[in-house]
Amino acid sequence: MEDFEDDLLDGREETLKNLGNHIAKALIRLAKTEPIEEYDVDDSEDYLVGELARCLTLQNLYLDREEYEKCAIMKLRIIVLNKKLGLDLTGSVEEPDDEE
Repeated sequence: MEDFEDDLLDGREETLKNLGNHIAKALIRLAKTEPIEEYDVDDSEDYLVGELARCLTLQNLYLDREEYEKCAIMKLRIIVLNKKLGLDLTGSVEEPDDEE
């Protein structure tokens, strides 16, 4: 398999590098010409989703470390964020069937 990949890329590495450089330069030029106001978005829902992701990550980290007090704090924060986002996740996880 390695030989196939080497044969496939043989002689094309320089072309791929040049193409990558060309794309990067085009993106940089585009970023310089676009007004910054178009990228400055203050969306509170985006902030809440990001905060929810952060809290879920921390909750999993604390659970792995067996830091249950911190895990409970994150759970409370997650509940508040879910309510602010209008998400009802109470019935989203089903109990596994005992029949399996």
